[in-house]
Amino acid sequence: MSENNQNKPVKLGIIGSGLAVKYLHAPAMKRLKDKFEIVVSCAHSETSAREGARIAAEELNSPNCSWTTDYKTVLANPAVEAVLLSLPINLNAPFMVEAAQAGKHIIAEKPLAADLPQAQKLLADLSQFDNLVIEVAENYHYREDFLKAKEWLAAGRIGDVFLMEIKSRFYIDNSQGFASTPWRYAKEFRGGLVADGGVHYCASLRDLGGEVEHVQAYTKIAHPASTDADTILMNLRYKSGTVANLIFTGAVQTRESIPLAGLIFGTKGTIELTNGRAILTTGAHPNTEVVEDYQVPDFDSGYSGEFENFYQAIRHGAKVVSTVEEAYNDFALIMHALDSADQGGVVIKL
Repeated sequence: MSENNQNKPVKLGIIGSGLAVKYLHAPAMKRLKDKFEIVVSCAHSETSAREGARIAAEELNSPNCSWTTDYKTVLANPAVEAVLLSLPINLNAPFMVEAAQAGKHIIAEKPLAADLPQAQKLLADLSQFDNLVIEVAENYHYREDFLKAKEWLAAGRIGDVFLMEIKSRFYIDNSQGFASTPWRYAKEFRGGLVADGGVHYCASLRDLGGEVEHVQAYTKIAHPASTDADTILMNLRYKSGTVANLIFTGAVQTRESIPLAGLIFGTKGTIELTNGRAILTTGAHPNTEVVEDYQVPDFDSGYSGEFENFYQAIRHGAKVVSTVEEAYNDFALIMHALDSADQGGVVIKL
């Protein structure tokens, strides 16, 4: 990286200018103050491509952003340094390889593949491109509430961890928003909602507990729109000996949706996690004491963190946090959980 280029915005091409770009990626880049310049917006439909260019011009300081429906012109454009791939899951792997072959830095949505064999091949295919920054946009690896919990764990604030639990329960409304996207319900990738949404919680479980030794799971199809699993109960044993449980469902009709509720139990205390908040307590009920209560300021679930990391890796050689390898391990965990469920809940050794 030349010295003259170090503080310039990264010239970005967007391939797949849909809902994730509009509601997740654009707001994150807007917070980063001129670190990205959007050169071109691409989508399979002219309407989406034009909308992406409008957002770039009006919200992301990119008044000269063009649009196209041909992704190959984005990859061939010498003005494009890097690409954001925001595509249906089954397209992630082939597009990542093609972008790398075109010499572009890549930030791509999760999960990184449609199934584990495709993910394994992707890992091998991308290993030759060590001159490129390749990041998988798993925002849970950048969540500041989780980072605070990891800081407390590393400092031994709750002693030896022996048990963790994470819950996420809600009801997907397939008439609007992300849930209305047809490919999320088609049999084009394995695992349905559990793969698409549950991989976030596999990332958090690995971040907070380390590497997993055994996984056992059961799944259900409960939502009327689902064609694959929308509910999973997963049990884990880590190499450290800690045990954990995940309940994830998009099919419950209940009084209150819970995007995330996590508990980490140690021999000296507990860490409670909710969206944007981490609470460290000591003592057993009724003598529990709140030792530290951390509220993330202006919480955005880690989206700005992932783009900041991408920028710093390109411009200043920073280490990528959510690497292809990390994303593969997150994805492998949810895929092995599905293997367990398909075999009636057998224990799978990783």
